[in-house]
Amino acid sequence: MIDLKGQLHVVAGAGGGGIGTAAGVLLAQAGATVLAIDKTDIGCASAAEALGAHGAHHRIVQADLADEQALRAALESAAAEAGPLRGLVNVVGGITSQDLIAPLLGEDAMTAFDRLMRFNTVPTLAASRAVARAMVAHRQGGSIVNIASAAGIVGMPYGAGYGAAKAALINLTRTMAVEWGGAGIRVNAIAPGSIATAKIGRERFDGGTDEKDRAAKAVVPLGRRGLPGDIAGVVLFLLSDLAAYVSGQTIAVDGGMLARPPYNDADGLPVFMTDPALRERLLGD
Repeated sequence: MIDLKGQLHVVAGAGGGGIGTAAGVLLAQAGATVLAIDKTDIGCASAAEALGAHGAHHRIVQADLADEQALRAALESAAAEAGPLRGLVNVVGGITSQDLIAPLLGEDAMTAFDRLMRFNTVPTLAASRAVARAMVAHRQGGSIVNIASAAGIVGMPYGAGYGAAKAALINLTRTMAVEWGGAGIRVNAIAPGSIATAKIGRERFDGGTDEKDRAAKAVVPLGRRGLPGDIAGVVLFLLSDLAAYVSGQTIAVDGGMLARPPYNDADGLPVFMTDPALRERLLGD
């Protein structure tokens, strides 16, 4: 039901073996020509390897999304060969261990906050502006998907800048949807929960152990961490005509995590429900 043949779609932040790479591959499998953009050598290499199995017509561009002039040139060049830009997914963002400050009163909190706000909003805004201009020019409309985070919906202890930036991105998504809707441009956001990725060329926070998987079962109703493909599937839906009347929305893709009451214990029962007989009756064997 989803056929993107003849359509050019941009993946901004396509490398690293994570959400961007998975989204690019799924778009290619749906028939789209993918313009994969990444800032790093290793990111471009991993994107090229992943897309190479799905045809030689996809394009890999190494660029800093904050450089709007270079970005616009890359988009124009790709459109001249592959046709009008019809979609964009913005994946650039993240947080490093040096940006985790305990607590907000930490010495470097302001520096970390500023760095996280810029890194998680400016590239997305720049790429969206450039693609939206192209969509307005060709008058065929299109779809933009911004990868936010569940951290933009709930609090982010020790990472206030990241949470605030993702919350800003969700609000920015709504503003884009309203301002650009008249041109037939849909803009939506996805708020992933905990996603297990390859982290190629990026920092890991889990120490490479399986403890993260056991911890996830305690807080995620579906009992597992998400995979890049779980997010890519929703990206594909939002970029396709199946979502033709969906705009300005944020879809949490988190295994039900945000729906779980914060006062529930690992068994899914309220922490104040301590009566053994009641717990046994509710939980069964």
